[in-house]
Amino acid sequence: MLNKLIQVFLGTVGLQSAFLGPPSLSNEQQLGWIETQVDSILTASSDDCSTCKNLLGLGNKLAKLSPALVSPALVRLCEKYNWKDDCDVYRDDTLARGATGRHIANVLALIDAKGVDGTNICWHFGNGACEFEMPAFEPQLSSWWGPKPEVSKAAKSEGKTFNVLHLSDIHIDLRYVEGAEADCNRYMCCVPESVNQNSPDKVVEPAQKLGTYHCDTPQILLEKSLAHVSSIAQQVPFDFGVFTGDMVSHDTDRFLSLSLTLQSEHECYYQMKKHLGELPIYPTFGNHDSFPYAQMAQNSSGYAQEFVWNTDLSARMWKDYDWINEEEEEQARHTYGSFAVTTKSGLRVISLDSNFWYEENYYNYWNISNPDPSGIFRWLTDELLKAEKEGSKVWLIAHVPTGGDADAVPWGTEILRQIIVRFSPHVIAANLFGHTHADQFGVYYDSSNVSAPSEKEAVSVAWIGQSITPIDKYNPAWRYYSVDTKTFEIMDSHNYYSPLNETYNVAEPKLEWKYLYSAREAYDPGHEWPADAPLNATFWHRAVQTFVDDQKQRQVFFDNFSRLSPYTRVCNTAECIKHMRCQMVGGTVDEIKSCLI
Repeated sequence: MLNKLIQVFLGTVGLQSAFLGPPSLSNEQQLGWIETQVDSILTASSDDCSTCKNLLGLGNKLAKLSPALVSPALVRLCEKYNWKDDCDVYRDDTLARGATGRHIANVLALIDAKGVDGTNICWHFGNGACEFEMPAFEPQLSSWWGPKPEVSKAAKSEGKTFNVLHLSDIHIDLRYVEGAEADCNRYMCCVPESVNQNSPDKVVEPAQKLGTYHCDTPQILLEKSLAHVSSIAQQVPFDFGVFTGDMVSHDTDRFLSLSLTLQSEHECYYQMKKHLGELPIYPTFGNHDSFPYAQMAQNSSGYAQEFVWNTDLSARMWKDYDWINEEEEEQARHTYGSFAVTTKSGLRVISLDSNFWYEENYYNYWNISNPDPSGIFRWLTDELLKAEKEGSKVWLIAHVPTGGDADAVPWGTEILRQIIVRFSPHVIAANLFGHTHADQFGVYYDSSNVSAPSEKEAVSVAWIGQSITPIDKYNPAWRYYSVDTKTFEIMDSHNYYSPLNETYNVAEPKLEWKYLYSAREAYDPGHEWPADAPLNATFWHRAVQTFVDDQKQRQVFFDNFSRLSPYTRVCNTAECIKHMRCQMVGGTVDEIKSCLI
């Protein structure tokens, strides 16, 4: 019954609470003894939460006294309880493959097992063994920024616009093989090892030359996608572009080496530079843009140095490509790859590493009661306070959204939501994300009642960009924004896609790109919204209600959601409509949970 409590993450090893150190036994004997202790804890505790916390507390002791035993203990317990098909994911990572055992040991040694850390670890990784507990961050947060000022003089539009490119979620698969099995039983499909277990000797669905809906991006799809972006840029010049993360494929840890991670990141940046020339691109890290997968440690943890290779390499490449200058490069090196840059138009773009609120980053589960163990949120608010004082406008870019099906930790998303609400709309003019692969948006409200927020409480918008990768059954897509030159608000988004299924089983396939929609035209077909007004939070608040009430407009949204792929959903049930709405109005994981009740 409680086996799931000890799978995947922390708390899978334990020692008797009175035990002060490992016995004088061989490693193999100690591992057998640890296994016995875990069994006894599972049968002795009275409830799920107590059991999980006991395991965590005892695992904490093991990690402090004998950290080298954590990884082999995890592997042994995984094999015993059949947690995963590949228990080697719990070994220590090497240059040849990603694994998480060492990082689990690091975090086990840091956590407060009996406090809010343990509670929320058991809530998330223990399948709700404990009730979720939101840390009390006040009055710490409000002391960072003070009261929201009354804005008497806002910039006035002159009716002129410039254009900004938005790319997201490339997920290049350098191991993609045309003709490999695309209908495989285990990730990753379209690679040499892919097998359909029902037809092991014959490929059921061959990987297509230009890409396949069940797989990540082959090299040729990336190049042809960027070539199309370049062709549009000749007609509609861009001032700059943003890339909201995820370059590396969804391949399993077994095949994700440090070398493959580096090659994937280098290839994506190189292809952007090759096709887009002098256009500055402002990137942000995705959850796949790290090694091992999703891991990033805070300076305060004592383990941040294990990840500086990524920030140093990326910052150097961004500088070499003239996307950022030397000062911004230095800033990125010291703020986990995050940086702030002022564009030629005067807009301030702040790039944030969202791995500090991503749920699969184990380092997000220690010191949870501290609102900012990484320092990234305080750095952000300092940048926003400076912009507020100067009367500047800011765009925030990050990979993982704070709401939706974003796979984010509730405490981190709540902090960012409060920051966005505090500085919107007078400072923050837009928030750009990726990660979901879908074409989505979300509205932020200055309200605690997300079940029925009012129009006047809508203060900001999350623009969630579509993916280049077709995995999860999407057509490849990208967009650009028309932006007011004075207010820096988004006036429209223009979205392009390529119907990948039209390239299937064709002798000489050609990737055809098509204009999909304008947000203003698609979501205000009656032109009720003023032509000179931006697509702000009020616009999207009204759009949400339209999608709830109008089946035709709701289907337009879902057509765009997956870019008219053959797998486009129809959403007509009350349950589906409620879920859709909560995704749109819930600015955080916790708000969406409350909305769905």
